Amino acid sequence: MPEEFALLTASFGATSAKTIGPREFFCAQAGGRELVFVCSRIGKVAAASTATTLIQSFGVDALLMTGVAGGVNAKVKVGDVVVADALVQHDIDLKGVLGCRRFDIPLLNCSFLAADPHLSQVANDAARAAVRDPRYVSAVSGLGLSAAEAHSGVVASGDQFIDSGHERGELERLIPGLLAVEMEGAAVAQVCAEHGVPFAVSRVISDSADRHAPVDFVSFIQRAAAVGSERLVCEFVSRLP
Repeated sequence: MPEEFALLTASFGATSAKTIGPREFFCAQAGGRELVFVCSRIGKVAAASTATTLIQSFGVDALLMTGVAGGVNAKVKVGDVVVADALVQHDIDLKGVLGCRRFDIPLLNCSFLAADPHLSQVANDAARAAVRDPRYVSAVSGLGLSAAEAHSGVVASGDQFIDSGHERGELERLIPGLLAVEMEGAAVAQVCAEHGVPFAVSRVISDSADRHAPVDFVSFIQRAAAVGSERLVCEFVSRLP
């Protein structure tokens, strides 16, 4: 989201480096590394296109995706941070064609795309630090939410906004270990898998993937999620060896 991205680039002092198509890429230096920042845009196609450009035009060595997601598992609440240990595209179903089961990606012959273990461990450490950061604690409590926690598990992606208990329950039944749903992560994971680029995905939980959100979605993005994402990325970068 623009609110998240603006805070993140400002924190690193990133400046506009190149515009490719409708996307503006920003660069910064931190800890002896060159960082590239860009908004993925919404949806799997947009996110896949963005990831491909990062790999082919900028030659990135690794990729971290952040943003918001809907919580699915009962233990995940608004304000929490989820780091994906694996991702799945919940809207892909070839219905047996070519011997594929639901969720199978034909090109890769798998359903679940595992995040890089090392980067995910760094992201998990960063998430635990971010939810304890005074700035994020203040942002979450200011919205009347309980203290945030960090989790690790499966994240599902699809080109639809999940906002009903029925849809949520069906996905939770079909996908073991599912914690959150969003619209981009698994597409980025597929691009990275095809190019052999390690990746990690982290999400701040903005809603409960149904019609019963405790706070306004836009307000949460502006006042809390942006802070959470910025804190997590700063902690992530500082922890890279």
